[in-house]
Amino acid sequence: MQPRRDFLKFVGAAGSLAISGAVANAQGKHKFPDPPAPAEQGGDANAPLSDSQTAQHAQLQLNEKEFRESLASLFNRVSELKQDTDAMHTSQIFSVKVFKQTAEIEHLAKKLRSLVKT
Repeated sequence: MQPRRDFLKFVGAAGSLAISGAVANAQGKHKFPDPPAPAEQGGDANAPLSDSQTAQHAQLQLNEKEFRESLASLFNRVSELKQDTDAMHTSQIFSVKVFKQTAEIEHLAKKLRSLVKT
């Protein structure tokens, strides 16, 4: 009975070592990406941007403008909804007007979320 136990201990230890080696090997495969190349030294800060950088900068400015306009619109809609619900009695809160206002607010919030992602 003892040789059988020794054999099982040996097989268990060998299996554990094999599994831990495989896990350690798999973890070693995940390397950090190479760092980006350093910026050119001695470049003029006022140097003209390339066409792609100019286009990207213009797109970012348009996104920022649209984001700020949407945010202001969202703020106005929420303020209107708050004023409307403050003036109503609790039995009248679930009116069609309130439902439409909340749908518009949700639409603006989704638009803002998509603008933030880009």
